[in-house]
Amino acid sequence: MCGITGLFCADGLSPYRAALQAANNTAGHRGPDGQGFGCFNSNTPNNHFVSLDLGQLPDESAMRSMTLALGHRRLAIIDLSPSGLQPMTNEDKTLWLVFNGEIYNFVELRLELERAGHIFHSHSDSEVILHAYETWGEDCVQRFVGMWAFALADLRQGRLFCSRDRFGIKPFHYYYDGQRFAFASEIKQLLCFPFVQRKVNEQAVYEYLAYEAVDWGEETFFAGICKLPQGHNLTLSLADATLNQTRYYPPQFVLNSDITPGEAAQEFRRLLTDSVRLHLRSDVKVGSCLSGGLDSSAIVSLMSQLLKGEGKEDIQYTFSSHFEAEEANELEYMQEVIKATGVQAHFIYPTSAELLQEIEQLVWHQEEPFGSTSIFAQWSVFKLIHQQRVKVVLDGQGADEQLAGYISLSPYYFLELSAKRRHVQLLWETWRHARLQGKSWLALLPGRGGDLTRKLLSYKPTAAAAPAIDWIRPDLGERYQNGSGYLANFNIRPFDDVEYLNNVLYQFTFLNNLPPLLRYEDRNSMAFSVESRVPFLDHRLVEFVFSLPSQFKIRDGFTKRVMRDAITGVIPEKIRRRARKMGFATPEHHWQQNVLRPLIKEALAENRLHPFIIPDKAEAYLNWLETHQLLNFAPWRWLNLSLWLKAYDLA
Repeated sequence: MCGITGLFCADGLSPYRAALQAANNTAGHRGPDGQGFGCFNSNTPNNHFVSLDLGQLPDESAMRSMTLALGHRRLAIIDLSPSGLQPMTNEDKTLWLVFNGEIYNFVELRLELERAGHIFHSHSDSEVILHAYETWGEDCVQRFVGMWAFALADLRQGRLFCSRDRFGIKPFHYYYDGQRFAFASEIKQLLCFPFVQRKVNEQAVYEYLAYEAVDWGEETFFAGICKLPQGHNLTLSLADATLNQTRYYPPQFVLNSDITPGEAAQEFRRLLTDSVRLHLRSDVKVGSCLSGGLDSSAIVSLMSQLLKGEGKEDIQYTFSSHFEAEEANELEYMQEVIKATGVQAHFIYPTSAELLQEIEQLVWHQEEPFGSTSIFAQWSVFKLIHQQRVKVVLDGQGADEQLAGYISLSPYYFLELSAKRRHVQLLWETWRHARLQGKSWLALLPGRGGDLTRKLLSYKPTAAAAPAIDWIRPDLGERYQNGSGYLANFNIRPFDDVEYLNNVLYQFTFLNNLPPLLRYEDRNSMAFSVESRVPFLDHRLVEFVFSLPSQFKIRDGFTKRVMRDAITGVIPEKIRRRARKMGFATPEHHWQQNVLRPLIKEALAENRLHPFIIPDKAEAYLNWLETHQLLNFAPWRWLNLSLWLKAYDLA
């Protein structure tokens, strides 16, 4: 796991020498174990300058003839020797790579490439990318199991080939004005370049305030700065600076109506176990996050089985946050897993005082606004991991989005059953759902709370209306509400129209929900120089899950049913049959009404928010929420937006 930086300018790099150094240094938290630079003249490939480990740049006179720079910050995970330093090259020095991520099947790919005659000079997964590109060209990414964002300079072909993994686990941001192309792992690196303006993307701000939407497309909150979408390649011509972007991974799923529940559970367990096995590959200590939910418990338990099989059960560590507040307390479930696996458990106890102390640092590292304070719990866990000197952890991110783990997704399944006229099954599922969630079933029954079918059909899963709010500036809404990129994502339905659940799970996984969660995880982990791995996002597992009809995800009132069946005997039954989830929760309601309230009031009084919201109406809305004891994240969004504008000098 690392930080990457790069710049192409046909007129020469000398004006940007200091900016390049600053951009690479800004990513120091992503790679404290080494730094490197490579500078090249794209017209004369032999004219290059490379500095490994020290990360030096040539003097300004030498950089006048250089047109391409590649920078790297190293977090050493696989092959800790100097052989793993980057930029990394091939035998004839015509390919140069800077890479952030992990290719988990690098061992298997290396054997295949060695049989084809390639000679390796390191034991790193990075070198596998170089030789894979030599052999298969741009199609090499189709063979990778992993997470990645990389830039590969092909000096022989005169192009810069960039790629981001299938799900966007690793970040790749860029700025392009037709003459200059700059890329980086983080936005703050790009802001080091003088030609990148610090300007607010008002469209993104509107989507955030109106719909709680973040990371819904290629745009960022910074005007002019984009992110390479997940599953895409980008090629820059080093001859004329033309840019071409292609999608190498357009997910195409076909439902398997012949598979049985037993077969599905067996295959799910095989794929998840193999994914965890690959994700354990490391030359440093590997731990795991543990929240007490189904996903992290499954990861921890499978890790335990695999490590015990290798006689390494004494090296497993778990890391958790704990709050005494009932709305965020999962200690009893964590203890179940800890007892069952015998792991070395570590806890951190985030406080409101720490939130206030670290909130500005958290906002700076996240780079763009986020939905709630819940990620402070995750931030605190990664701080704990860093304190315990563990560099790699496995986490359960991505399972909820594929497997309908959120309770709010159940109505989509009910609507699907109604549309398919499976009325008996619909009655059964709604009754079981009500029982497991402690809700009244009578309110759903015909004649008691209104016609069931009518109630379900009134729930529109393919469109989302703006909240009933009047505190957003009317002119802001007039400019952007009709062109919402976030709402447009709800119209993307790869399955048949009646497949309501699988269509919305696709939207959750690829469009609106998982992308921000992956951003939070990347920035929180890398802020503390920790590599976070997500085994549920092995593409082989994801493709299998999306081949399953809806009843394999929700059945008998339980979400994630195929997974629950698959891990029978793997995790404690108390957790396997747990019907309600929290994740990395924080006492949001208490914090918003107490320690955060003065900050919210202060934000409303400052001028930087006034182009976007009407302060007196926002304050009235805040008072109404408090009077009715309701939790709503709008006040947090005001505060977060204000802190972000201040952190990046965007007032």
